[in-house]
Amino acid sequence: MSFEDFENLFTLLCAIVGLLTCLFKYIEHPKRGYLYLVISFLGHFFSDYYWAVYVLIMHSSPNVSGFLAYLGWNIAYFFLILAVFHFREEKERYFHPLMLWPLLTNIPLFILYIQFGGIFNNLWQVGTTTIVMILCMREILYYCHHKKAGAHFPRLPFFVLLFTIFGYGMWTASCFDWKTETSNPYLYFTVLAYSSTLFFAWAAGKDYEDEGLIIIDKNETELRFQSLLQTLTSFIIFGICIGGYFIVVRMKNSIPDIEEIDKTTNSIVTILFITSVLLILLVIIMLHVIATRYRIARKKRQNMDAGKLSTINFIITVLITLILMGGAVIYNTMLLYDTSVIGVYENGEDKVKMFSTNLENYLAETESTLRVTADTVDLMVKNGASTQNICQFLVEQTNKQIEQFDENFTDLYAYIDGEYLDGLGWEPPEGYDPVSRDWYKTAVQAKGKLVIVSPYLDAHTGYIVITIAKCISDGMNAENLQIHNVVALDVIVKHVLEVTEQISILGKGYGMVVNGDGFIVAHKDEAFNGKNLTDFYDSELLNRIVSSQNTAFHFVMNNEKCTLFVHPIMKQWYAVVVVNDTELFEEVHSQMVINIVILLIAFLLISFFYYLGYKNERNYGMKVEEMNVQVVSALATAIDAKDAYTNGHSARVAEYSKMIANKMGYSESKQDEIFMMGLLHDIGKIGVLDKIINKPGELTDEEFELIKNHPVIGSNILETIRERPRLAMGARWHHERFDGSGYPDGIAGDKIPEEARIIAVADAYDAMTSIRSYRDVMPQKKVREEIIKGMGTQFDPQFAKVMIQLIDEDTDYYMCGK
Repeated sequence: MSFEDFENLFTLLCAIVGLLTCLFKYIEHPKRGYLYLVISFLGHFFSDYYWAVYVLIMHSSPNVSGFLAYLGWNIAYFFLILAVFHFREEKERYFHPLMLWPLLTNIPLFILYIQFGGIFNNLWQVGTTTIVMILCMREILYYCHHKKAGAHFPRLPFFVLLFTIFGYGMWTASCFDWKTETSNPYLYFTVLAYSSTLFFAWAAGKDYEDEGLIIIDKNETELRFQSLLQTLTSFIIFGICIGGYFIVVRMKNSIPDIEEIDKTTNSIVTILFITSVLLILLVIIMLHVIATRYRIARKKRQNMDAGKLSTINFIITVLITLILMGGAVIYNTMLLYDTSVIGVYENGEDKVKMFSTNLENYLAETESTLRVTADTVDLMVKNGASTQNICQFLVEQTNKQIEQFDENFTDLYAYIDGEYLDGLGWEPPEGYDPVSRDWYKTAVQAKGKLVIVSPYLDAHTGYIVITIAKCISDGMNAENLQIHNVVALDVIVKHVLEVTEQISILGKGYGMVVNGDGFIVAHKDEAFNGKNLTDFYDSELLNRIVSSQNTAFHFVMNNEKCTLFVHPIMKQWYAVVVVNDTELFEEVHSQMVINIVILLIAFLLISFFYYLGYKNERNYGMKVEEMNVQVVSALATAIDAKDAYTNGHSARVAEYSKMIANKMGYSESKQDEIFMMGLLHDIGKIGVLDKIINKPGELTDEEFELIKNHPVIGSNILETIRERPRLAMGARWHHERFDGSGYPDGIAGDKIPEEARIIAVADAYDAMTSIRSYRDVMPQKKVREEIIKGMGTQFDPQFAKVMIQLIDEDTDYYMCGK
C-alpha cells in the first residue's frame, strides 16, 4: 500500500468515525451543535469516499471538475463555522486584537494557493477556515481572560482550531515538491488534521455539559437501547460503503478492452457519487426521524415496563444478528461459489487438455509411422527400385504395423510413377483415378509436408477413417511425364472413439472430436459419428469451437445451457467436452446449500442462547421487581407507622392512584410506576420528628413549616435511585396545587407532573376517608363535594373527574380507611 492509499483510507475512516460519533451524540441528545457537526462530517464523507475508493481501485485520480472535487469539503467548512458559532460565549461582546492573526497568515497563503488551483475553491476554503479560526481564537482568548470568573475551557473551538491549522499545513506542503514520500509533510499534517476531528463529538458534549444544557442520566435499559440503535446505524453506514466498493471492483473487472476504459471509469465515478449521495440522504432522513420521533419514543419507553423493554432489546439484537449473519452468508456464498466455479473450470480445462494430449500423442505415432515409410519409399524411388519392389515393401510394412503396433493402421499405399500400389493387395476398380482422390490432392498441395486428410465414414466397416499422406520426390509416368509421388496411411479412429467415450468431467458430460469443417470424427453417441456438427446445431456453435482458443464457453444445446471445454488437436481437430450446467455445478450448489444451512443452524443456536439469556433476564427482572415492591411496601408501612392515625395510608394512596391511572387508559407499566410513586410519596416524613407527626392538636406555624419540608426530603432520597429517577416526582410535588398555591415549589397546571397531580387527588381522598385525631371518616357525599369544590384550584379537573367517577361506582363505600 502506497502512502497515498494510506492517506486516502485514513481520511475516509476518520470521516466515517467522526460522522458516527456525532450521530450517536445526536441520537442521545438532539442538539443543534451535534447536527451541524454531523452535516460537516457528511460533507467530508462525500468527497473523501468517492476520492479514496476511486484512487484505491483505479490507482489514479478521478477525472472530475474542480467544483465537484471540492464540493463536499466546501460544505463541511461552512457548517463548521455554524458549529463553532453555535458554541460561542454569549455573556458579553468580546474582542481582542490577537483574534485577527489568521488574517495575517492566511492572506499570503491564499496568494500561494491560487497558483495551483481554482480561484473560487481557494477563496472559499481560505475564507471559511479564516472565519472559523477567528471564532475559535475568540473563545480561547475569552476563556483566558475569564477563567477565574468561572468560564469553561472551549474544547470544541480548540480542536477545530487544531484541525484548521493542520489543514493549512496540508495545503502548503502540497504546493512544493519533495524528494521522497516519507519526507513530505503532507502525509503527517493529514494524519494530525483528521485525527483532531475524532475529538469533535467528545468536545461538543463536554461543552454542553459545562453549560448545563445536557445531563447524563440514563438507566441500563436506555443505554442498551441506544447501543442497539447505534450498532444498527453503524452497520447500515459501513454496509453501504462496502457495497459501493464491491460494485466498483466488479465494474473494473468487467472492463472489456482499452477502448471501453474511459466509459467505464466515468460510470465508476458516477456510482461512487451515487453511493455517497445515497448514504448522505439516508443519514439526513435518520436525523429527521430522530429529531421528530426520538423524544416521543423516549416517553413511550418510559411507559414500558422492564419486560417490554427487554423484549424490544431481544428482538433488535436478534434482528441485528440476523442481518450480520445474512451478510456473512451472502459473502461466504459468493466466495464459495466463485472458488468452486474456478475449481470446476480448472478441472474441466485440465480434462480436455489431457483428452487432447492423448489424441495428439496417438496421431503423432501415426504420423511417425507414415513418415518412416514415406522416407524409405522416397529413397527407393531415388535408387531406381521397381514398382514391384516398392509394392512388396508396402505389403510388408502394412502387415508389420497391423501385427506389431496397432491394428487400426489398416493400409499403407502409394501412387508411384503413375501406378497405384496397395499394401493390402487391394485392386482398384476400373476407372479409379488416384489423382482425383482427396488424399492425393491434399498431399500435393502440402508440398512435402505431412497432412491429415479430412476423415470419412467407411461404408464397409462403418468406422471413421482418416488418411495421413505425404508427397515425396516426383517421378515419371509411362508417357515420361513428370508426376507427383504420394505415400499414404489409412487409420481407423477406433482408438479415438474409445478415448472419447471415456472422457467426462467429474463423471458428467460427454466428449467429441470435431474437424475444422464440422465433421464429427468421434462422439460418445455413435449416431453422431461421420455427421456434420452443423446438421444438428447452428453454425454459431462450430464458429465458437474454432475460435475458442483453449477456453471454455457457454452455449445452449438442445434447450439446455451447457459449458463447452475446447482444446485443439494438431491444429486440425478440436477436442470438445460438453457438460450441462445443471450437472456441472451440482456439487457447487450442494456446497452452497450446506454452507447456508450451517450458518442458519449457527444463527438459530445463537438466537436460542439469546432467548435463554432473555428469559433469565425476564425472570430475574420479575423477581427483582417483586422484591422492589415488597421492599417499598415495607418501607411505606414503616413510614405510616410513624403516624398512629395514618396506618396503611401510603398503600391506599398507591392503590387509588393506580385506579385513576387505569381509568385514564395508561399502560400497565405506567400504572405500576404510579403505584410505586404513591407508596413512596410520604417517604420524606422520615426526616420529620415523630412528636410533630403525632401531635394531637393543631400545629404551630413553625411545626407546619417542618411538615412542609417532607416533599423535598423525600425527593432528595428518591433521586439517588438512578434506575428509577422518576420516582422522586410523586414525593416532591404531591402537595402542589393546580392553581399554583401549593408547596414546595409553587408550580401550577401542566408544569406539575401528571403523576403528582394524580397522587394529589388520591392523597386528599384518603385523608378525607380515614380517621384522624381531630375527626372521624367523612361521609362519602361530603368527600365527593370537597373533590368537586377543589377542581381547578387544588386538583387537576381531569383527574378529579375520574376520582368522582370512582366514588360514584363505590356505592358501598369500600374505599375508605376504616
